[in-house]
Amino acid sequence: MSFSGNLVYKCEVWSSSANIKSLKLVLFLLPFLQKYRGLSIDIKKFTLLRSPLGNKRSKDQFEKREHRMYFYVESNKPSNILAYVHILTFLNEVKCKVKVSNKLLG
Repeated sequence: MSFSGNLVYKCEVWSSSANIKSLKLVLFLLPFLQKYRGLSIDIKKFTLLRSPLGNKRSKDQFEKREHRMYFYVESNKPSNILAYVHILTFLNEVKCKVKVSNKLLG
């Protein structure tokens, strides 16, 4: 099967982590990564009672910050995209959603 144009593979990744350092580690692990965008920080706040039986005014407040980032890689070789996805599997504390697509340039 022959194509009149070239195939370009694109890998899009939406990642999130409670630790900003682990997200920045992604940029150091992937040297061919050029295009990224920091997304908004998702902040979840919750309150717990210190004593469930008595003093209702005594409360502790906590918050959880989740940093998010979007980046993508385009390549003519599918092996580069597979290597990129393989590296993402080794990241701790980072949740990733990956979408791989291809398009025909002609």
